[in-house]
Amino acid sequence: MKKWRIIAKHEYITNIKRKEFLFVTFGLPLFFLAIMGISFFFMGIGGHNEENKMGYIDRTGLFDSSNLTKYTDEELARKDLLDNKITNYFVIPENYTATGKIIIYSSRKNFADNMKIKEQINNFLLDNLLKNEPPDIIQRVKKPIDSEYFTLNENGVKSEDSGFSIVILPLLFSMLFTLSIFASSGFLLQSVIEEKENKIMEIILSSVSHEDLLKGKIVGLGALGLTQVLIYLVLAAVMILINPAALFFIISQIHISIPLLAAGIIYFLMGYLVFASIMAGVGAVATTSREGQQIATIFSLAGAFPMMFSEFIISSPNEGLAIALSMFPLTSPIAMVMRLSVTDVPLYELLISILVLAVSAYLIQEISARIFRASLLMYGKKPTLKELIKYVRQN
Repeated sequence: MKKWRIIAKHEYITNIKRKEFLFVTFGLPLFFLAIMGISFFFMGIGGHNEENKMGYIDRTGLFDSSNLTKYTDEELARKDLLDNKITNYFVIPENYTATGKIIIYSSRKNFADNMKIKEQINNFLLDNLLKNEPPDIIQRVKKPIDSEYFTLNENGVKSEDSGFSIVILPLLFSMLFTLSIFASSGFLLQSVIEEKENKIMEIILSSVSHEDLLKGKIVGLGALGLTQVLIYLVLAAVMILINPAALFFIISQIHISIPLLAAGIIYFLMGYLVFASIMAGVGAVATTSREGQQIATIFSLAGAFPMMFSEFIISSPNEGLAIALSMFPLTSPIAMVMRLSVTDVPLYELLISILVLAVSAYLIQEISARIFRASLLMYGKKPTLKELIKYVRQN
């Protein structure tokens, strides 16, 4: 077995048992699920499912209801509200048909209740205003549109799109990419620095070359990142399968094209290679773990930059900033997948982006390998910029 494969296997087995990896892989999803569960629990016990007992005062003489309490005296409505006989009442003024203004009174302040109350009043008003219309007309006024979106290609073949696929999918990919790539490349940074600080690097280099060491670490931790993605997908699949309603929604709403999936895999792999090579170089240069993390933060923020502008990229995918972010190697993995999810990116832009990312991955790996080779055995001494340039120029 080649030495880099032994190193890759060792890095994979060692890091998959790390507490940090287990926390990021299993702890974070469980934490977010717990937060969501607690939120729904408190929403449930907070009375949001409690039926609102509503009253109204009609000063137009146009409205009537068997479900709501009608008042002719506002003082009596106010008294019943304060005595908790009703939860809300609203006043329909004489000029309602001209202004549409409604005045609502409540005994408690709650945003979720306000939304529910407003919907209930809206249905009451529509039922009365359209009482002489057929039920299907009333229903269409309440819900005038149930849309489906299709995109026609040059061959006339229709592909169905949905708001879920357009907005949620690129964001999910971005978060998955960020967690997996930054976590695995962060482990690579931590591994290099720990071996330098513990002074076992010189022992390792006495048995293997720096090329095998770097290649083994990148491949092993890259496999770790893919394992993390697979675990996330399995957990998501389990959650979907135990909920038939969610399964039906996902099947009906998500439409992932083969080209988009292929592009996502390409950008994922090359994006990892770029960041892993950077982290290896940073780990070789840094003298302490804290210093390494501080330097790595700069590159991590650059990689996550498209997340900060996700709304702009999704809404304006063909603007200059979105195109520039999809070309720059540190931001293109996330930015280009966002653009591909929402628009037809010209083929030449996609090819240029992939070419730039591939060339950048090769150059960054070469530069990091030279810095890696020259800096690994430097303990307690941080190389200057002039020395780094010298290392890069040396073959």
